[in-house]
Amino acid sequence: MTAEDYKTGQVLLIDKPLGWTSFQVVNKVRWLIRKQFGLKKIKVGHAGTLDPLATGLLILCTGKLTKNIEAFQAQAKEYT
Repeated sequence: MTAEDYKTGQVLLIDKPLGWTSFQVVNKVRWLIRKQFGLKKIKVGHAGTLDPLATGLLILCTGKLTKNIEAFQAQAKEYT
């Protein structure tokens, strides 16, 4: 993917590690994208939090797609 892809908007599916907050995952992904492409700023947001003691799929959106996060939040969730 290119910097422009991330700015236009991407959906990233992250397996959140145990002990990490959703906010920490967002910050790490934002930092990695900025570092890889030399960007000063990039929007990254999650479509719902996971408890720090939980692992599982965390849906992140980048760039302009962050405005559509509500569409992901409205979908059915499954817990196992």
